[in-house]
Amino acid sequence: MRVFLTGGSRGIGLAIKNTFEKNNYIVFSPTRKELDLSEEIRLLDNKFDIVINNAGINPLKSVLDIDDEEVMRVNYLSPLKIVQQCLPHMVSNNYGRIVNIGSIWIDLAKPERLAYSASKSALHSLTKYITAEYAKFGILANTISPGFIATELTYKNNNEQDIQNIVNSVPVGRLGNPEEVAKLVYQMTVENTFISGQNITIDGGFTCVA
Repeated sequence: MRVFLTGGSRGIGLAIKNTFEKNNYIVFSPTRKELDLSEEIRLLDNKFDIVINNAGINPLKSVLDIDDEEVMRVNYLSPLKIVQQCLPHMVSNNYGRIVNIGSIWIDLAKPERLAYSASKSALHSLTKYITAEYAKFGILANTISPGFIATELTYKNNNEQDIQNIVNSVPVGRLGNPEEVAKLVYQMTVENTFISGQNITIDGGFTCVA
């Protein structure tokens, strides 16, 4: 099977890439230079059995400062274009698996996260509508929403004290590992045969107590 993955150069994306390759899957993971998600998306190759929309951006801006469409384009519109171009092949094979990487901020609110939350909420809507329209073709789509994972982005948006406060507020008492998210993505694509349209949270219990 052939896998298409965005954002595979670091963090969660790199862990996903490594997990699939260790299991002998062919993974196509273009760099930002090869596929700029802020621009119009045109795939030269769209024959993939598994699509994982992982790449995303999370600039911190207040409601009054949001003035561009970049976050929505990168986090939602480009994944939409990718899915649109890959669906015909999946339909012809009567098989496909799509995972959109969401966020706990789909369901929770935090200052300066409006653009990010809105784009990830739209991405999960895409998950649900793929299920409604294409499950009959053997295509299953799910959103996986990580909480606080030990990635560069988490440390970029939170200072040392913030990180400690987060750890203290997570019931399991630590940040998640990218490999844990990658394992769940693998399970929801390769091993999944019935779950579709769901937003599956992996956050160490954070949203249960937030």
